[in-house]
Amino acid sequence: MKIFRTVLALTLAVTAMAACSPNPSGGDSAKGTLTVARTGDIDQLDPARATAFQTVQSLALVYDTLLTTDDTGNLKPALAEKWQASGSTVTFTLRSGVKFHDGTDFTSADVKATLERGLDPKTSSVVRSYLKVIKSVDTPDAHTVVLNLQHPDTSLLTALTYVGNSILAAKDIKAGAVGKKPNGTGPYNWQRWQQNQRLTLAANARYWDGKPKNAGLEFRVIPDEASIVSGMKAHSFDFGLLSDPAVAKQIGSGGDVSLVDQATLSYHVLQLNGRRGPLVNIKARQAIACAVDRQAIATTVYFGKAVITGPITSPAYPNDATNGLPCKPGDTAAAKKLLTESGNPNGFTLHTIVMTGEYSTSTNIAQVLQSQLAAIGVKLQIDRQQTNVYVPNWTKANFDAAVALNGGSTDPYLQYGRYFTTDGSLKVPAGLSDPKLNDLLVRGNAATDAAARKQIYQQLQQNLLSDSPWVWLFRNEVFYLTGKGVTGFKPLPTESLQYLRQTSKA
Repeated sequence: MKIFRTVLALTLAVTAMAACSPNPSGGDSAKGTLTVARTGDIDQLDPARATAFQTVQSLALVYDTLLTTDDTGNLKPALAEKWQASGSTVTFTLRSGVKFHDGTDFTSADVKATLERGLDPKTSSVVRSYLKVIKSVDTPDAHTVVLNLQHPDTSLLTALTYVGNSILAAKDIKAGAVGKKPNGTGPYNWQRWQQNQRLTLAANARYWDGKPKNAGLEFRVIPDEASIVSGMKAHSFDFGLLSDPAVAKQIGSGGDVSLVDQATLSYHVLQLNGRRGPLVNIKARQAIACAVDRQAIATTVYFGKAVITGPITSPAYPNDATNGLPCKPGDTAAAKKLLTESGNPNGFTLHTIVMTGEYSTSTNIAQVLQSQLAAIGVKLQIDRQQTNVYVPNWTKANFDAAVALNGGSTDPYLQYGRYFTTDGSLKVPAGLSDPKLNDLLVRGNAATDAAARKQIYQQLQQNLLSDSPWVWLFRNEVFYLTGKGVTGFKPLPTESLQYLRQTSKA
């Protein structure tokens, strides 16, 4: 581990030095191209399998979905100009004149092929569980798609806005080309990806919703956030993304770099693998959940710029963050008692994976958790992994515990249906299967009465805390930096970078 860390440190230093060399106006980027600095790289090119934030953000700029959402989360047209839901059918009228980046016309055949691919278990789509309500897809003409459902589904339309349901070209699916070179209908054409260095996208001049206001985007991987700040001040980058508030403070005031922060729906969590070792016992998991002082971590790592959260992060479903735990958070005496009752009075060791790159505070969070859990005899053996190593291990549940940052949603079913339903797309990394959780999620998604839905999801939150498959921690803010003369960007709670399309530099 020591050797790994030394090599990693040298690698980061060399990369950061290269990135921060004096290179005005985005360095060797094409004129009008925005240079965007962030800590992590993408890990794959198939939107149906994308889970890492950087991958989802990038592919969303290349692909389109049938529907999208406005800044407040309301549905609005995208590749579908309009839609009509009636009983167990949903009919979409598709936009005319849209082309994929390779010049192929977009038609209903592409929608049908995409949805059927997403439903095929062989695809391993991370959003498959949201599509399983679809019984069949009809295409009466080139610009009409009819979804025949097994029953009415309140969350399906929102699920169709997810990057995992991006519309692919039918011919690419047939040729097995998906995941090799992205070919979407989105605002940017895929140009070049140099792994762990940079990703280059070019503006799509014939984009159906208007040409982007810049010539393109070049994402550069700068593992150290302090180097992103230095690079912004040196005008090496036009735009930067940060997660560490201590680093964000280094921007100061009076310079020509602007900073804006944004609260997000995503949430930090310690995932426990309830299918392995001592964690099979619910009291062992509850002991860990009780021993963790969430506020102390938020204060230490985020200097108070984080909000303690329970499982459900949607503002429409407010709940007490810890009501459901068998004790107060941070109560080590109660935690030790539970640990003893689980048959592990002397504690145990957990192989704990931590992703580096996606957000800079992951290791800090892991180290505070390690310190807190040591007080009850639970040792976290921290294993730091790059995104392209962490994600496959996380997906296959090759861990006892995982420090994770997961995406939130305005809909609790979309947030947890793929983890805790019987046939959820991500039921393996969820680490626990409980028929009661499945029942609550299914009933909540089927409920058409708003009050009934709230009551069901309140029970879901309490059951999740009681089962303690994970330890929910907090939601934090993200920070966006813009260089001199850069205008047009707007941050969103979803952390989408869609407003980069409206961003330009003088």
